[in-house]
Amino acid sequence: MLGKGIVLVFVTRQNPLSEHGTDMFYTITADLVIVAHFLWIAFIILGFPVFLYLNLPRWRLFHLFALIAMVVMQLTRTICPLTYLEAYLKSKGESNRVYPGQFTIDTIEKLIYVEDLTLEKITYATIVFLALVLLSFWLKPVRFKRQTGG
Repeated sequence: MLGKGIVLVFVTRQNPLSEHGTDMFYTITADLVIVAHFLWIAFIILGFPVFLYLNLPRWRLFHLFALIAMVVMQLTRTICPLTYLEAYLKSKGESNRVYPGQFTIDTIEKLIYVEDLTLEKITYATIVFLALVLLSFWLKPVRFKRQTGG
């Protein structure tokens, strides 16, 4: 029998992936998806002049098909899979927690999800951009190097 005023304290080791650790894992993973999303958009926008200048056939074609996929997603009002993944990871993590580097992620998000632009305006701009990319294939055709067998 324990006397009055005695308190038993049990000390347990906290699992690094306990609630806080798991939440931070999801938050950091969501941030990595945001960076990947930004890099994908940069590839779509900057890939056009770079690959056109270098005239890299495979990269120009890959860029074209990626752009066509984006236009199809916008016309069908399909949400980008990276957006779904980001939202899922944020819902699991501590999205309201402040940590080093959060300002950078918030800035990147503002670049990805521009508040003043409607989906309709983005779709029109993307279609015009696609037309420009298609025109570039006519003005500067893709030339594959022929391999000579020996």
